[in-house]
Order: sequence, then C-alpha cells, then structure tokens
Amino acid sequence: MIRFANPLWLLLILAIIGRIALLVRDRRRRFGAFSISSLSIASPKTSLRAQLAGIPFLLESIAALAMIVALARPQRVTKMASNDRFGIDIVIALDASGSMAAEDFKPRNRFAVAKELIGDFISKRQDDRIGIVTFGVRAATRVPITYDRDIAGAILERAQVGENGDGTAIGHAIATSVNRLRTSKTRSRIIILVTDGVNNAGSIDPLVAAQLAARYGIKIYTIGVGSRGPVPIPIKRQDPFTGEIVTTYQLVRADIDEEALAAIAKTTNGEYFRATDARTMSDVLDRIDHLEKTRLTAPKSEKIDELYGLPLALGVIALALALLSGETVWQKVTA
Repeated sequence: MIRFANPLWLLLILAIIGRIALLVRDRRRRFGAFSISSLSIASPKTSLRAQLAGIPFLLESIAALAMIVALARPQRVTKMASNDRFGIDIVIALDASGSMAAEDFKPRNRFAVAKELIGDFISKRQDDRIGIVTFGVRAATRVPITYDRDIAGAILERAQVGENGDGTAIGHAIATSVNRLRTSKTRSRIIILVTDGVNNAGSIDPLVAAQLAARYGIKIYTIGVGSRGPVPIPIKRQDPFTGEIVTTYQLVRADIDEEALAAIAKTTNGEYFRATDARTMSDVLDRIDHLEKTRLTAPKSEKIDELYGLPLALGVIALALALLSGETVWQKVTA
C-alpha cells in the first residue's frame, strides 16, 4: 500500500495547475490578437527552436510537481504479522495403563480416542510449545516441549496402551511434567492430565506433586475419562490348542478418583473435567483451548519504506535542465 506521510503538501499542485491554466489563456489571447491583414502577410517559417520555446517552462513545472510529491513523503507500507506473541508451554500427561483399552468410547477404546482428540488439540496451538508424557506404573517423557507439532503428533500416534507398565502413577506423571516445565521462561505453563483411574503406583503422592507444580506457577487441568459402571476391557490370550491369539472381553469396574483429580486441579488454580464419551472429551479439550488462549503483547506492526528519494531526484534534475536550457538554447527566443 502506498500512502503519503504529509499529504497536505499535495495542495500545492493546485498552484501548478493554475499557473499552467494562466499560461494557456495568455497564449490563446495572443493568437486571437492577430488581425486579418497581418495574417495575409507572408511571414517567415517559425523555427523549430521557437516552437520548442515552452520546454523550460515544462521542465520547471515537472520539477515543481516532483518536489511537491517528495515533500508529501510517499511511503510503501507493508503490514507485518506481530512477532510479539508469547505462547504457552503445555505438557500433556496421558494415562497409558491397561484400563485405557476399555471400549466404552465407541467405536474405539479410550486411549485411541484420547490420542486423536489430543492430536487435534495440539494442531490448534500454533504459537505454543507442546510436550507429551505417557504414564502407567512409571512415567516417561515422549516429547520434550517443542514448537514442532508434526513431530509431537507423530510420536503421540505411536504411543500404545501398556508401554509404561500396567498401573497408574499419577503423582509420578505430574512430577515428570513439572520437571519439563520448571525451567520454562513463558508467562503461562500448564499440564493437561488425562487419566481413567486411581493413583496406585509410584512413590510420589499426587497432591504433593500438585503442590510442587503450584510452587512453580504451573496450572493443572485434570480430565477423568471413562463411563460410569462396568466397562468392557479386551483381554488377549493364546489358545492352547490352536496357538492363535484370541481376544475376549471382561467387564471391569474402573472407578476414577474424581475427588483427588479435583483437588489436584484446585491446588494449582486449574479445573477438573469429566469426560464420559468421545463427544464430551472433545468438548472438554475445546473448553481448555478457549481458557488458555495465546495472548498478544503488541498489535500488528508495519514495515515502512520511504519513497521520496525518486521524486526528489527527478525534481532536481528537471530544475537543473530548465535553468540550463533557459540560459542557453532558448535564451534569446521570445515568446
């Protein structure tokens, strides 16, 4: 976009136009003053030099116009997206214990649905760094906090139920997540803890880990996943007669320690959510997405390029030519 920093100078163009109009009027009057008798007298052919006697005036007008444009300061303005955003560092702690294989999030199990919805959540956080921790009987960092959402999504997709042992070490998961965030310099740091069980493994109490998170200013959102009551969990075993792997289902009551999850969230000024199916879990992640928006510290910036140099140079050259020609080639030519 082109704009003028001092547009009021452009009003002087009206003076140039007025000067040209007066000259044209005077020329017409002089031609109209010839008498019939004077036209009948043969006059010598007007020389080319005389016909071009108006060139100094033309050059002066061009010089004046160019300098007026230069005084108005033309600028090229390019809108720049703001780089003054500060993102949020987010660690997602995902329960990978055996109970996450429960198939009450039809048509797939809890873990598969959780991975898909978390992947969608990650893709929306364009200005944030993401880390992923999976946990069972122990917790492990799968993705250190990174801006590379493609890598985070790919590693999350490869996570499997039972890869960290069959247990639920919620305290260890929180402590591992805090360890990833404690040195972060961002103004907002959060943990999203997704689990379907009760802390039954590890040597770290979940509330103690939550207090550690609060000390570092880390907020924890806890999500309890799973429907209420008995749920079908697939159990794979080898048929002793055929040697084939056979899948059977067993109804297991997987209760969630909602009181503990709510206490963890409250300790860090976070929130606890219950997700009983795929739709409600999607709604929960959307709500967290809206609660933890990346903020802007400054509006979009502008890149400004000054363009007055070209018209200024043109004006100086035109003025020099006008003065030079007026004192040499057309010096003795009378109007």
